[in-house]
Amino acid sequence: METTPNLQVYDLGHLGLVASIVDQIGLVQTVDQFVGPRPGEKVSTGMALKAAILNALGFVTSPLYLFGHFFQGKPTELLLGPGITPELLNDDRMGRMLDSLYAAGVTELFVEVAKSARRAFPFPVRALHVDSTSFHVHGAYRSGEEGQTDTGDEPLVIRLTHGYSRDHRPDLKQWVMNLICADTGGIPLLFAPGDGNQSDQEALVPLLARYRQGLELGEVVVLDGASYSQENLGALQGFSWVMRVPATLKEARALLRKELPQEAWRPLLPGYRGLEVESEYGGVRQRWLLVESQERARMEEASLRQRIVRAEGEARKVLGRLTARTFACEADARRALSEASGRLPLHRLVYLGVQEERQWERVGRPRKGERPLAVVYRLRARLEVDQEKLERARRGLGRFLLTTNVLDREGLPPQEVLRRYKDQARTVERGFRFLKDPLFFAESTFLKRPERVMALGMVMALALLVYALGEWALRRRLWEAGSSLPDQKGRPTAKPTLRWVFQLFMWVRLVELGGKWFVLNLAPHHETAVRLLGAGRYYLLE
Repeated sequence: METTPNLQVYDLGHLGLVASIVDQIGLVQTVDQFVGPRPGEKVSTGMALKAAILNALGFVTSPLYLFGHFFQGKPTELLLGPGITPELLNDDRMGRMLDSLYAAGVTELFVEVAKSARRAFPFPVRALHVDSTSFHVHGAYRSGEEGQTDTGDEPLVIRLTHGYSRDHRPDLKQWVMNLICADTGGIPLLFAPGDGNQSDQEALVPLLARYRQGLELGEVVVLDGASYSQENLGALQGFSWVMRVPATLKEARALLRKELPQEAWRPLLPGYRGLEVESEYGGVRQRWLLVESQERARMEEASLRQRIVRAEGEARKVLGRLTARTFACEADARRALSEASGRLPLHRLVYLGVQEERQWERVGRPRKGERPLAVVYRLRARLEVDQEKLERARRGLGRFLLTTNVLDREGLPPQEVLRRYKDQARTVERGFRFLKDPLFFAESTFLKRPERVMALGMVMALALLVYALGEWALRRRLWEAGSSLPDQKGRPTAKPTLRWVFQLFMWVRLVELGGKWFVLNLAPHHETAVRLLGAGRYYLLE
């Protein structure tokens, strides 16, 4: 009777692509150099971190805290090294890895890995985009053990506490992730965790200043309106920046609602027009760019119509209260009407006169010659839309205000100011959307200690770094090679998302049969992606 050769099938999928990018940026070596060796350690901290990134980018709704379960059926020795089995990648190893990352300093370590990534993939950086978001946590965290500071006033442990929730979970405590990303591909260059009630106005600019040298700054730093203050403008001395001006500023509010001649506007990007004025807000010379968006104006026009309907309901209540009152004289009635009308946002109350009412001592028909106790007056008025107020409201539709301290219009023309600011949505904000995607499964945190939450945040940011870097490199090399991959409809594309490429590898398997290794289901388009991302050894193409 013949015996069946030993057959082992492993789920390889896209994990070889991820492992290759991690290898090329030297993540394992950088981390192990920072952390140092541990006696008797079978899986180093750097290798455990590589495993965590593979888990994070596995896209199988397997949360990071179920670390050991993810690697069952995966070719761990191929991906991570000889002797590394799924049994070694357990929750205990994950916890010790997080503790080691925290002890090494998560922000400093992330900056070193980002520097190594830039050396391996020399992508250009013209601008840095800075923003923050929140992640909620589950469990009761004692605030007395959080927020400790060292002698340099730098937080050792973040405070997990209630704050403004971008997750729409104000019932849960949270922490804040601060990211600085390159305009190229939204690749993160700096990660820093923050307290759950962090103020962006107080946190983001000092973060930039502290890590200025390590970031190897691009031409311009782009921040949102929360960072626009006199103190921050002073702290940004030496930086070139683009920011949004908050509409709450008196000068900004006046400019946003100002009536301007048509000839003053200049075309910017498609669907946008703008004009520039000079400002010295906060003692800093700058160019304010008033921008008007056609699409945004249409959206805000629809919103304005809804506001008119809501405002009319409130205005009718005001009118009802006024007409129910009595006044001592007509002048008092007209004065009250004028004051109430002035407070209405979009309507006005039109005076129609007063109606005299006499108040008698007793109920019933007054006797002949009886004098009334008092004579009072009731208002008669109607409600209508105030066209002047409505025109002022419409004048600001679709408008927002940007500013830059780059005074040379040739070096940074108005349309480039707008383009740099709009890039915020496809860089750092896109990264936050990626991290909050249910497939990433790290939107909420289930760790018991704030120190481990900080380290887990670093793992999430490194996963974003690997993903964004891989997508940028693949697209660039496809373009350079004049090649393409099939999109969701089977048509060739040179700009695929890396997530779609990962899905293309869904059925790729590694098989061991009779002591030999084979990769199954590897089509020509798979080989194209593998070779362009330098992952040949993981798919037995070398």
